[in-house]
Amino acid sequence: MKKNILLPVDFSAHAINAVNYAVNLSLEKGYALHLYHNYTSASAVFEEENSPNDANSPIFKADILIKDLAESIKLQHPTLQISTQCERGMITETLPELATPDQFDFLVMGTKGITNEDSKLIGSTTYVISKKAKIPVLAIPNEAYYTPIDTVGLLSNFKEEEIHTVKDFVNIIGKDFELKLMHVHYDHSSENRIEDKLEVWKYKIKKHIGVTNIAIEVDSIQGDIEDLDTVPEVINEMIHNEKIKILLVTRSRKSFFERVFSRSVAKALFSHPLIPIFFTKA
Repeated sequence: MKKNILLPVDFSAHAINAVNYAVNLSLEKGYALHLYHNYTSASAVFEEENSPNDANSPIFKADILIKDLAESIKLQHPTLQISTQCERGMITETLPELATPDQFDFLVMGTKGITNEDSKLIGSTTYVISKKAKIPVLAIPNEAYYTPIDTVGLLSNFKEEEIHTVKDFVNIIGKDFELKLMHVHYDHSSENRIEDKLEVWKYKIKKHIGVTNIAIEVDSIQGDIEDLDTVPEVINEMIHNEKIKILLVTRSRKSFFERVFSRSVAKALFSHPLIPIFFTKA
């Protein structure tokens, strides 16, 4: 059965960039797209207009805009299967209700990152939705563009949930990529011991999921254990050096990344995300 992408669109620059990414991904993989727009009655751009066919039938500009977008995509890519939907409400409430596995395989949405005015990561709509959605979420940074997914990074802290993250990703994308197991540790840690643990992780992933092209990437933080300011720098350097196309994130209270989320590191990572980030389902 053809996989179905749920794609929220608010017509902002980062949302349109995510549309372009999802379109190219869908063309390569043979996926279907469902364009979804959520609006509030206070949105001035979405005032009611009268239908040219029925003066008493209200049409929202949102409906017109989303259908125009779908039609423009179809003109360029006639074989692409596209559907549209508009509804009123708060997107952080309506989208997670729609994002269920009986309707969609995963959700793709643009993210503009965290600005200096944002005090916490929880202020990010993308992150809030990723916490609530029952399907995986692929967050697309504004500067990202689609290229074949040949190298994928997994932030690892040796938690069982990470295996499920890789499995979720493989169920969507397939196994034709190199997986980089990425671990960031402190300079006083034993690197040999960590690499031994990652070798065990490699074996588990190969055995249970079937991904065979796996490499290990270990780096250290120079500084005090309580000072995590250099973590995003280390991670971003690993992403750049290894030419990673997508970063897999396991959302678990006990995982490395969730621990990092609770501190200022998260804001640094998401203020200017370098590559798309794949959140496993809630």
